[in-house]
Amino acid sequence: MKLDLYACARPAYPPAALAQRAGGKSTLKIRVDAEGKVTGARVTVSSGRADLDAAALAAIRNCAFHVVATLDKPSDEWFATQFIWQPGDPPQPLDPALVARTQRLAEEGNPAAQNTLGTWYEQGRFFEKDLEQAAALYRLAAHGGNAFAQNNLGVLLNRGAGVPRDRRQAVFWYAKAAQQGHGWAQANLAWAYQYGTAGERDVEQARHWLTRSAEGGLAAAQVRLGLMLLYRAVYSEAKAPGAQWLERAAAANDPAGLYYLGRSFELGVGNARDDRQATALYRRALGRSAGRAETALASLIEAGRAQAGHPDEVLTLYEAAMQARDPAAFYRYGRILEQRGEADRAKALFRHGKKMGDCRAALRSIRIEAGWQRRDSTRLPGAIRPTSEEQCPAGIDPRPVF
Repeated sequence: MKLDLYACARPAYPPAALAQRAGGKSTLKIRVDAEGKVTGARVTVSSGRADLDAAALAAIRNCAFHVVATLDKPSDEWFATQFIWQPGDPPQPLDPALVARTQRLAEEGNPAAQNTLGTWYEQGRFFEKDLEQAAALYRLAAHGGNAFAQNNLGVLLNRGAGVPRDRRQAVFWYAKAAQQGHGWAQANLAWAYQYGTAGERDVEQARHWLTRSAEGGLAAAQVRLGLMLLYRAVYSEAKAPGAQWLERAAAANDPAGLYYLGRSFELGVGNARDDRQATALYRRALGRSAGRAETALASLIEAGRAQAGHPDEVLTLYEAAMQARDPAAFYRYGRILEQRGEADRAKALFRHGKKMGDCRAALRSIRIEAGWQRRDSTRLPGAIRPTSEEQCPAGIDPRPVF
């Protein structure tokens, strides 16, 4: 059984067991339906603690499993799985002197101390997590001119965390911090201008603040600026500056930078097409790009444009990408199953990809459901515009990896 990690939350560690640093293994038997949903669960070998076993059962009942592992199995079949409980590292010990000194400085009006105290409340470090208290401290520090607090307050206002949601106020504080050179505040302000989260869109202002953030060395801003320049460039030769920003992010080992620069070399967008470079960049991003590097690398290997590390690498890459919830992987893996004659399993994967918004999976699923076999069939119903899988967008995917 392979867990869909995105659909199976880590179980909550029972407080009593955590306090006593107790661990163990809860071995379970589960029954799963054709859609991968758990319909029954029981403990077969106890961890030695009832609270750990109960937490394992509660967690497993909310999990989902890969349909590849459950299709064509009898509905009453039971599968074995196991939770391993490890209490992990002990919490960071309280440093009374550091806390007392920071609290004293904050009470005296020191903005840096107020911001530090706010982050402790926001993160639950030294104190119980308290977003309202964090926001109050950030506000004091922000009025005192602390750029970090100004950005932190903007983030909480934008999310409505600890304070009522107010995106206009969020932009106000982002701007205050951005003018002082705070890189994340500049990137956050650029996002607000780019997508109009607090008013009119202004692409030129977005580009201005993204450029300042990128020049300051923030990799996330370098990636976003690179993608913006690639998409806004009309002529192919004008795309090179965008690719150069992706290269700067990749040089810092940023996973999004590695993935998007790989796409640039694979597609010949902003760089000359170079499969070797694309392959090397995807391999560096494996496990860190929400599954997209895995899908891209497996696709290159399938097309004969890259060499596999081992005979089953294509399958293992797609499986890892599905676990990371990359929609395109469900389509690609489904096509492999179709070629093997495993139509039912392929159909289930296409349905999953369709639900997650993948164009090719949606078209394939609809075509199969309607019994259409020819690729030049009548236009499909609904909002899907392409009439064949080849017409789905195949450029550099702008969805964020951050």
